[in-house]
Amino acid sequence: MSQRYAYSVGLRVHHPSIDPRAISRKLKMRPRISWRVGEPRVSPAGTPMPGIRNDTYWSKTITPGGVKVPTEQIAEAKLTTLMRRLRPHARFLKGLQQSGGTVAIWISSYSTTNYSFIFEPTLIKSIHDLGCELIVDVYPYRQNWGS
Repeated sequence: MSQRYAYSVGLRVHHPSIDPRAISRKLKMRPRISWRVGEPRVSPAGTPMPGIRNDTYWSKTITPGGVKVPTEQIAEAKLTTLMRRLRPHARFLKGLQQSGGTVAIWISSYSTTNYSFIFEPTLIKSIHDLGCELIVDVYPYRQNWGS
């Protein structure tokens, strides 16, 4: 059965104190957006806002622009590839969590028809072994996932 949906996969880290550049260096990934605890707050457009950032945030879009299924790789396969890429960094990711941070794998998806994700036990175990949260957002309308 062929399913038709679009999705985006992201990796997000929240932490009380780490420098986001350390996350980038360790994971060998460049974030789409990041900030450090204590920095002045700004809007997505760069307009200054009152206050300062109360935590560090680091976010990487794994699938820039999103992916349409069935013409591209299904979300479960993309997640499996991401987990393999993160596995060598297990100690670092667990250290982030032990020091008050969270690491989340984020799937955002959209379709005008029914569809499903099938997460094999080995994929679920790999997410668990890295201590990652798995967040699945389902939207009833097309998204602009950017790059």
